[in-house]
Amino acid sequence: MTRTISAVNQPVDNMPRLSIIVATWNAARTFKRCLDSIIAQDFTDWELLVADGASTDGTIDLIREHEAHLAWWQSKKDNGVYDAWNQALAHARGEFICFLGADDAWSDPGALQVIFEAIGELEPNLVSAKGLVIDADSQPLGTVGRPWDYKRLRRRMRICHPGALFRRRVFETLGPFDTRYRIAADYEWMLRLPASTPHLFIDRVIVRIQDGGVSRRYRRQTMAEYWNIQARSPRVGKIRATLTYLDRMWRRPVARLLGLYY
Repeated sequence: MTRTISAVNQPVDNMPRLSIIVATWNAARTFKRCLDSIIAQDFTDWELLVADGASTDGTIDLIREHEAHLAWWQSKKDNGVYDAWNQALAHARGEFICFLGADDAWSDPGALQVIFEAIGELEPNLVSAKGLVIDADSQPLGTVGRPWDYKRLRRRMRICHPGALFRRRVFETLGPFDTRYRIAADYEWMLRLPASTPHLFIDRVIVRIQDGGVSRRYRRQTMAEYWNIQARSPRVGKIRATLTYLDRMWRRPVARLLGLYY
């Protein structure tokens, strides 16, 4: 089943400032919270695109209930979240693109307003901020997200990807996500960014991220993907990738021992 509808509150030929892309699959338990946080935003120059992977748990009912707020949606089998994102990207019209998980939510109704006020007359290709990680009971576990750093990206993802804004023209230059990777394709895409990427960091929590995503549930698979991505990248290579892999092996157990979120 595929369904396409017109953008909400915007003429079809008018480019919104922001396209928000959400991939879903059997996410009825958390997706309404995500939708409500988007609809509640004081900043309204956005469009919402939802790529669903043929959910069977009531997610489609939620999408239909909120259809008036969607610019585009579809529900069909896909090859994972990055394939879903790529399909939605083909329909996005915004000046900027951002990605939210179905269990993520904007921190408050003023989050997008803060972001675009910070952008102002600047011309960044990447805008990032902080994210608050919460557990299933909405209790805080820690914050993530640091400024873009071209050199340190060779070791690990440092920016908070949920809620980060990317200028759409950058995708036109670098291409879509590499769907060979099921967990860390966003990191592989970030490694393609040039060192000269104009960027803006907002030192504020703008998104709430529920812990328990695939990258944390399948830790070893995640680390293996990171190694493959880094080893294949001309910016990193096999030797540095292996050293980084070994470094990550001990950091998480130590962090857990100290009660730190990692």
